[in-house]
Amino acid sequence: MEAKKSIWKETLNYGIIYGLITVVFSVLTYMFDLTFKTWILWPSLLLSIIVLFFLLRSYRDHYNNGFISYGKSVGAGVIISIYAAIITAIYVYLLYAFIDPGLMDKSLAVAEEKLIAGGLPEEAVDQALAMQAKMMKPWFTALMGIVNSVFYGLILSLIVSLFVMKKGNPLLEEAEEEPQQ
Repeated sequence: MEAKKSIWKETLNYGIIYGLITVVFSVLTYMFDLTFKTWILWPSLLLSIIVLFFLLRSYRDHYNNGFISYGKSVGAGVIISIYAAIITAIYVYLLYAFIDPGLMDKSLAVAEEKLIAGGLPEEAVDQALAMQAKMMKPWFTALMGIVNSVFYGLILSLIVSLFVMKKGNPLLEEAEEEPQQ
């Protein structure tokens, strides 16, 4: 009887693929100066849904004989998202710390424009920016990116797993679990 593999090991390659796709999308967004455009969130979300769907479906077909429960699919999706978040966080840290350190200042300027456009008094804008400036460190931005990515990975996994789950034949599963004599 072969040893059962860990879901963490089984999903590692999928997480790396997802992370690299996310980094490529982020690099393109940066290169075309779309980093602070709010509409870019929609294509990013669509890309995440599509990639997660195909990765979970591949995981289901490759490691689970074409069957997967809703819960296992959600769990695999979250683990894939954790791996992808770590890879993306490394890129974000490198971007803000070394590639373009001025991006933090640009981020604060964009935040200021949005706060002013929202009608906030100048004093409130100054307070908000002062607080945000304290947190605008490359390591903190990368860390918060991990937290956000895992949270959104959970939400997307809950949705995508509805379309990926596929119940197996319980009699076949029992026969496969019985030890051979």
